[in-house]
Amino acid sequence: MHVTLDDWDPLPSERTYYRSTSSGDLGYLVRRGGEDKIRLDRPMEEIIRPLRENEWQREQEFRPFARAQVAAIAFETDKLLCKMLGLHKEGKAEWLSLKDDDRIAFMQDGPAGGNPLRRDLYLAIRGILDPYSR
Repeated sequence: MHVTLDDWDPLPSERTYYRSTSSGDLGYLVRRGGEDKIRLDRPMEEIIRPLRENEWQREQEFRPFARAQVAAIAFETDKLLCKMLGLHKEGKAEWLSLKDDDRIAFMQDGPAGGNPLRRDLYLAIRGILDPYSR
C-alpha cells in the first residue's frame, strides 16, 4: 500500500483508541483519503469504518495486554475451575512458580491433560481477551 499524508496509520504506541457505542468494537484513528477514519483493532485485518461522532467514543488510556497477561488470566481461571472439578494439584499451582517452559506451553496450548471443559474455558478466555492484547 502506498502511504501518503492522505493515508496514515499511527505506530502502535501512538494510537488513539475509540470504542463503538453500538457494537463495543475497539478501533483506532487512521487517515484514509485525507479523512479521519477508524480502523478496527484486529490483527492481520484492515477493516475501516467512518468516524462519526455519535458512533465512536474515545477510549480512556487503553493499553493492550501483553500475551503473558492474557495467559495469566486464563491460568487463574483454569486454576479455579480445577478446584471446582476436584483437581487439587492443578488448583494449587501458582503462575509465577511455574517453570518458564511450562508457562510458555500454557500460553501456546492451554491447560495440559486433555480435559475438554478446561480447554473450552481457556479458548473462550483467549477469544475474548486476544483482541485486547498485542
